[in-house]
Amino acid sequence: RKFANWKFWPNTLQASRLIHRAGVVGGWELQHKAKGLVFQLIYEDGANISVLDTLIKAAAQLGIEDGEAYLRSEEDVALMRTQAREASRMGISGVPYFVCYNSEKEDEDPVTLSGAQPPKAFLQCITRLAA
Repeated sequence: RKFANWKFWPNTLQASRLIHRAGVVGGWELQHKAKGLVFQLIYEDGANISVLDTLIKAAAQLGIEDGEAYLRSEEDVALMRTQAREASRMGISGVPYFVCYNSEKEDEDPVTLSGAQPPKAFLQCITRLAA
């Protein structure tokens, strides 16, 4: 049962760094795997990803050789904070975040959906863009 073991509202800075590092060392495929593992840790296993040792084990599981040294350093902390500020300035307050536009009308403002959305929201978005 998903979410049954979720007990923490974690600080995701270090997890974001781990996911970023996965992309640097292994490309989008390892980054995708890292995202999946972080979600599993939080939502299925009930792990606290704010705890550095949890993420160090995850880095090892992903095969990121310098994972522990990286996570114990300050490398990319400023980058992650800058990206979070930029997202906030853009109005991004939840994930997933969708930016939708009609490729035939690229001069029009996109429609954005922040956070989990019901199917009706996507239908409204597509209908609006198709008009």
